[in-house]
Amino acid sequence: MDISNLPKLLQLPLELRQQIYSYLCPPSPISNPIPTVGITCVSHRPPPISFLLSSHAINSEVQDYYHSLASWKLIASHAFNFYRIDPTLSNLASSRLLRRLQKVELVFWFDGSLLKSYPSLKQRTYCDEIKKRATRACEILATAKQLKVVQVSWVDTVTDTDVEEKLPVLESLSKLDKTVRFEIGCLEWSNAQASQEKDLFETKVRAHIDAVHLAAPS
Repeated sequence: MDISNLPKLLQLPLELRQQIYSYLCPPSPISNPIPTVGITCVSHRPPPISFLLSSHAINSEVQDYYHSLASWKLIASHAFNFYRIDPTLSNLASSRLLRRLQKVELVFWFDGSLLKSYPSLKQRTYCDEIKKRATRACEILATAKQLKVVQVSWVDTVTDTDVEEKLPVLESLSKLDKTVRFEIGCLEWSNAQASQEKDLFETKVRAHIDAVHLAAPS
């Protein structure tokens, strides 16, 4: 290819271009980046529209760069059945974003205040709903051909039951195959404040994630 026919930006060395793109796509979390899709946050600010419209070739390269950085957050929690934000994730399943996703943070959120507010909501039912949403999310993510990393986070403010009773929700991760790399994100449990308790809690969650990943299809 004759590079003289390319936009001047694309004639620069790749390393320099990526420095420019990093300035245009800073790590600056944005809440609800796509309001109709069950994505609650994205880690990086997208490049300006005017820049994307400057050239098809530039658009393609900077989009690839952006999606190699950006992490998109999905929350699996019973609360979404009350808020009705894409409750079945059907909008995500049909979104153009799915074709470009490379990194996703899946947060298992156990909201203790919700259980206290709805005494009739039993923890088993609550966990079943979380697992159902997480399973649906992983089924959809399994169709994302460019997906490379799923970061697993666990935020738990339910203090009256042990973590073992909730660990089965992680079985939803088995819908993803072994080509997807699992990373551990934020692990927080209100019952595990002391160092020893926190270490034990994190060990249990990590071990269960590893076991699920080992059993995942190749």
